Amino acid sequence: MQMYEIKPLIESSYLRNKDNWEQARMIAYIMAQSNSTNKIEPTDIIKFSWDKTEESTVVSDVDVERLTRKAEEYSKYFK
Repeated sequence: MQMYEIKPLIESSYLRNKDNWEQARMIAYIMAQSNSTNKIEPTDIIKFSWDKTEESTVVSDVDVERLTRKAEEYSKYFK
């Protein structure tokens, strides 16, 4: 494993248990909804970092430049 591969693995390691957390939230949601007369959402029980309401798919010029520099930086390792 190369050094540049470690950071993304560490940053996304919390997603390893995502299914378990989603299952726990769904169980809590079902119990809460069955005991409530109000309409609730699973995100009302608990919000996770992966619960984003809007995902931006637009890539700005600044992002393109930054990613181009980063790609050039990484390509130095493969020469």
